[in-house]
Amino acid sequence: MSPRSTRRRRTPPWPWPLWSSRPACSPPRCRRHRLGPGPLGELHDTLARKALDTAGVRTELRTRATGITRTDDGRWNVTAGCGRLAADTVVLAVPQREAHALLPEGALDDPDRLLGIGTAPILNVHVVYDRPVLRRPFFAALGSPVQWVFDRTAASGLAAGGPDGRLVDGGGGRGAAQYLALSQSAAEDEIDTPVSVLRERYLPELGRLLPAARAAKVRDFFVTRERTATFAPAPGVGRLRPAARTNAPGLLLAGSWTATGWPATMEGAVRSGLNAAGAALAALGRRHEHPLQEAA
Repeated sequence: MSPRSTRRRRTPPWPWPLWSSRPACSPPRCRRHRLGPGPLGELHDTLARKALDTAGVRTELRTRATGITRTDDGRWNVTAGCGRLAADTVVLAVPQREAHALLPEGALDDPDRLLGIGTAPILNVHVVYDRPVLRRPFFAALGSPVQWVFDRTAASGLAAGGPDGRLVDGGGGRGAAQYLALSQSAAEDEIDTPVSVLRERYLPELGRLLPAARAAKVRDFFVTRERTATFAPAPGVGRLRPAARTNAPGLLLAGSWTATGWPATMEGAVRSGLNAAGAALAALGRRHEHPLQEAA
């Protein structure tokens, strides 16, 4: 249960192929790694909620969990904005500080270690060009202040397919346009940088990486800041990350900050959920095979 109704976007998956800082292009073999072209909210929220609804799961939105207590018969009561929920098993899938506040006494041997897991910000730089400047859905740069660049044109609703296959403005009819989003992880040094400074820093670099951007006009430039987007992968953080199982039967932890063996990525978050689900099913005596296999 999460105390938030919204889902944070996680750092783009590290195992995706990297490109160099030469003009952007993408080898065909990289296509098998890409996600669908739609927004992450479609995958993480719309489709996930549809699957839950189909399974008969009740989903409470805009509902904050404020307490978890053990009942006399060994079950759990979760106090939330919608009232009190009784459950045999609870998966606490919240950020580490919220988990520390909600965990009942004795659930972890040293719960204060969760407070030692810091957070890292993500800075998102958004640029709308008056014409297409990137032919591929995304790329990552090496030897550049730019980390990841995603084509958000279709996902944002800006573009619709024209009769000649061009990207065209879906609203104002102003001709070809492309919306790129730069995702900058571990952005402690830039999270408070003024937009004007970021504009001077990143527009020339995009022109270096994308030759077509040099002659393009910038229709819009804005910045969004996620100050606690992920946990901070600082040295020694591995010993602070807890496993899915707690000392309290029926109470499990999930989140990319738990001991998944992965950094703060969507893949790590998925693995944490699978670990918690497997532990819950095992406690019920139900056989569960982990659907993912790690490469040696």
